[in-house]
Amino acid sequence: MYKILCTLLTLPVAYFASAQNNLDNAAIKADDTRISQWAATCVVERGWLDIADKAQGYASAGADQNATGPLSGTTPNIVSLGDSGVAVLTFAEPIRNVDGPDFAVFENGFLDPTDSGLAFLEVAFVEVSSDGVNYVRFPAYYNGPDTAQVSNFTYVKGQDYVNLAGRYIHGYGTPFDLEELRDSTAVDIDNITHVRIVDVIGSLDPAIGSKDAAGRMINDPYATAFASGGFDLTGVAVLNATSTSIATLNKIDNISLSPNPANNNIVISIDKVLTFYYQIVNINGRTVLQGNAGSGTAIGVSGLPAGVYYCILKYGNTKRAIKFVKQ
Repeated sequence: MYKILCTLLTLPVAYFASAQNNLDNAAIKADDTRISQWAATCVVERGWLDIADKAQGYASAGADQNATGPLSGTTPNIVSLGDSGVAVLTFAEPIRNVDGPDFAVFENGFLDPTDSGLAFLEVAFVEVSSDGVNYVRFPAYYNGPDTAQVSNFTYVKGQDYVNLAGRYIHGYGTPFDLEELRDSTAVDIDNITHVRIVDVIGSLDPAIGSKDAAGRMINDPYATAFASGGFDLTGVAVLNATSTSIATLNKIDNISLSPNPANNNIVISIDKVLTFYYQIVNINGRTVLQGNAGSGTAIGVSGLPAGVYYCILKYGNTKRAIKFVKQ
């Protein structure tokens, strides 16, 4: 559920120094210099307020686009998944497998004000795909107590949740390494285009609860029957999308999009390229325009609602992306 951070934000600096019980060396800070891009689009299928009582309806807090772009400020923008809710995120450039972690998922957990080794955490499974159809899940394990239900507003140990998003407090992402999926034939770990986040139902009731890769029930705060119940996604950061930034690659290829912001038309020019395929996606990840165009010719966008869009360009074996604003 959505966390009230007032206690956390008023704690003295000395307290954070002792908070390393929750923040180990694997945690990815939101301003980590390895971050090359954040998710460009996010589409959420909401889960239940309480899956054991579906008459209560669905979670509703936050908007899908809150999980796109970088984290901002100390108060997180979230989109709450609810029990069994799912978020699918896409990126301007595919994620590839290199040494170390390849991407990180951010949630908005917060510390126990009396014990820095504990935090209020809600967790989720993480899956990846190279085509948006076939997904592979990172093997996740729960190593904590499973004889008593972790109830709402109960603090837990992040170390008990392995390969589960949400094991760290707000501002620190859970890392995932594509090398772990090298033996999978369903995805190309050097061309990950989609990341799917699936809320863990932390009930110990085997009829409704989620199990880890070893078949053990995962115990996290349940039930959280609020509009902001379930995993609260705040962002997904890519640590190694390309060896150079997208902006640098666009500069190398001498790509320009103008005007930006746009009203009626955009003109895309690519040096030494006569024609290209374009796909314009909105902030929710839906394709709104696509087709072939010539370098330097106008593409009509007057029918698009005002907002932020990504124009994905393909020519030869090259794929690039440019963000623009429609007024």
